[in-house]
Amino acid sequence: MQGRLSFFRKFPPLFPKRNNNMNNKNNHRSTGFGIALAITVAGLCVQAHGDVVLDEATLGDFSDNGLAPSHFSLGAGTTIIAGTFGATSVAGRHDLDYVSITVPVGHVLSRFVLVDANVGGAFSFVGIQAGPAVTVEPDNWSIETPLLGWAHFGSSSAGRDLLPEMAVSPGSVGFTAPLPAGTYSMWIMELDTSDAYRYRFGLEVVAIPGPGVLAGMAILVCCLPGPASIRRRGR
Repeated sequence: MQGRLSFFRKFPPLFPKRNNNMNNKNNHRSTGFGIALAITVAGLCVQAHGDVVLDEATLGDFSDNGLAPSHFSLGAGTTIIAGTFGATSVAGRHDLDYVSITVPVGHVLSRFVLVDANVGGAFSFVGIQAGPAVTVEPDNWSIETPLLGWAHFGSSSAGRDLLPEMAVSPGSVGFTAPLPAGTYSMWIMELDTSDAYRYRFGLEVVAIPGPGVLAGMAILVCCLPGPASIRRRGR
């Protein structure tokens, strides 16, 4: 027994007692890690991008052909898509808007917000289909469609995120939000052709943190002081 005790005495204890000075130093280190974590999280959560505005008023009329939509590649941040629909120069003819968007790799489409709208009647229509085209005819009234989802919107819908509603819309393919990277095509329609109405959508694209960033955050979280350390500092 004495031999065994002598063997273990050759090694320093695994958890040596720390004096107050050492505790203070470690507390300062933990505080530094906490600040670094806060900066990291803020950098991930806040997109330092101004809104990009894609407006028919400056870009010209969006496509009226679902098989050849006007196409735009989105970046991180919020992209405003604005246009008019309803009346055209030809009496009784609908001004349909078809717009396709590409969400870049490493990003997701997290929100599809109606910023504001002036519509004819109670509501207008917006649908979204995976891929570079909308293959549904505008006069198709079947509830079963290849659309990923659709939603009705009106002036009172301003500020509402339509993505969750689209995800579970009747007759659609359906999806789980957010939408991953890829190309999607929108079909925007107003049935009232007596006037030109207006809409604005805000599409929010966010970056997915890579595994290296997530691992770094996990390490920083582990280095944060626990409740006991915080209580000791407060005394």
